[in-house]
Amino acid sequence: MDLLPENRPKVETHLRALGWLAPDEPLLSLAPAGPGNMNRTLRAATPVRTFILKQAVPFVARYPDIAAPVSRLEVESAFYASVSSCPALAMRTPRILGEDRSNHLLCMTDLGPGPDFLSLYREETASSVRTGSYGAQLTAVVYWLWKLHAHGIGIGTGLEQPFQRTPQGAEKSGATQAATPRVLENRAMRELNHAHIFDIPLQVNNGVELSSALQQIQRAYAKDSELKARARALGALYLGEADHASATTLLHGDYYPGSWLKHKSMGVMIIDPEFAFFGPPEFDVGVLMAHLTMAGLEQAEVMMLMRSYVTPPGFSYSLALAFAGMEIIRRLLGVAQLPLTADEDSKSRWLQTARSMVTA
Repeated sequence: MDLLPENRPKVETHLRALGWLAPDEPLLSLAPAGPGNMNRTLRAATPVRTFILKQAVPFVARYPDIAAPVSRLEVESAFYASVSSCPALAMRTPRILGEDRSNHLLCMTDLGPGPDFLSLYREETASSVRTGSYGAQLTAVVYWLWKLHAHGIGIGTGLEQPFQRTPQGAEKSGATQAATPRVLENRAMRELNHAHIFDIPLQVNNGVELSSALQQIQRAYAKDSELKARARALGALYLGEADHASATTLLHGDYYPGSWLKHKSMGVMIIDPEFAFFGPPEFDVGVLMAHLTMAGLEQAEVMMLMRSYVTPPGFSYSLALAFAGMEIIRRLLGVAQLPLTADEDSKSRWLQTARSMVTA
């Protein structure tokens, strides 16, 4: 069953067979729920409600030439199950209404038509943050990450303990089946992301179309043995192949403005944890700090926002900054480009700073 707007009659039949639609409840429309990168994500509407349908296909929805594991939606479902017992986390995430693993399909609550936070990359964002326009929302983003890591340490220290499962057959009736923490190790997605963060941006002739100024920097970085050695070491930490001093915890795995939704009453909601895994908290923090930097904030302003994050045992801000540097390099020189409005001078300056952060 392909989740596509033009397949509405077949989708309706399938949803009714799953028990996700009542016998007398017609499916009136299927429309894209947002830009999306990884998955097909549609908003379904009936006469009485709306809900979100999300399907994983064996490639990245936005980049069909990039293969991707369909197990990512099982990871997403397990992530939501793992945070559901913490009210501070659950209140800012959608709730899973149903899971059809044979078609790699999730049904979840509709958070509304609010946009994501990619508008943070506009040139006027820094002044907006300084004047308070984004302040409360970004504070909530940082606070949520702290609560996730604090909650996830308890899960990460008991990997041998499975989550409580729903009764057999509940999946067919529409209830979500929880998974063991082992699912949240998410090795296949980590290997995909590892290539795009730590490898491809530093490859010679990596095939990414860049401006002449950024192309010159990319070529220099691709020959930079010190930078590449440090990237390999950080990549080993990311893959769990090297030890770190901080307590292993549950990570969102892709904590950037595209994973934050504006919400009319909550201010901000958190979505798309398909890259979630157990690992060093510095990775999530580094990604967050990188995107705050690319939103135009100075390091002092970023650290001011990070006051809402209480560091877990053994946390290293130098490691977080190194991951932040790799995220900046990845986003400016790699495949997953951002809708940045910054000029070339700013991008070049960020890249120079990023190298220093990685190699410090």
